[in-house]
Amino acid sequence: MGMRRTATIGLILVAGMALAGCTGELSGSPTGSPSPPASTPAPTAGTHGAEADEALLPMPVDEIRDWAETAVPSAGTDGSSPILSGWLSEHTSAHHTTDLKSQEAGAYQAQLACRGDGILTLAAGELDEEPSAEPIVCENETIAFDITTAATGMRIVMDLEGAPTIYALSLQRMG
Repeated sequence: MGMRRTATIGLILVAGMALAGCTGELSGSPTGSPSPPASTPAPTAGTHGAEADEALLPMPVDEIRDWAETAVPSAGTDGSSPILSGWLSEHTSAHHTTDLKSQEAGAYQAQLACRGDGILTLAAGELDEEPSAEPIVCENETIAFDITTAATGMRIVMDLEGAPTIYALSLQRMG
């Protein structure tokens, strides 16, 4: 009986660890259709690791969306996209992919803000291809760069190295 009880508790702990994950947010009304991360790694230290990572963020998780709207304001016009925001960490998700399936083809001015002690690398491009442009590296700053797509849809891939970090990304169509 003691062995069976231990096995049941172990299964419950494994199931609980599998449910912990990234809390990426999408604010505004979406013009694209974000999809879940293409590859979500399993948490390595369970809920306690995610809670410890969350405590290292530069602000509470429930304030990230408000911060994002001031860090990378969207013009709110037909050519703008909703602001993508959230946080990445080793114990939640250090790799995050967002597919904006109905994003119109064209040239965009992107603004990326990141806060925290980690290094965030962002690559963007066509949905069905690897990004051809050099990745953008963000270290506790706000930067602007251009993204151009030739077909409908856009894939945005973010990778984190180091400490937990929050991010905000906006896209504004040029021309």
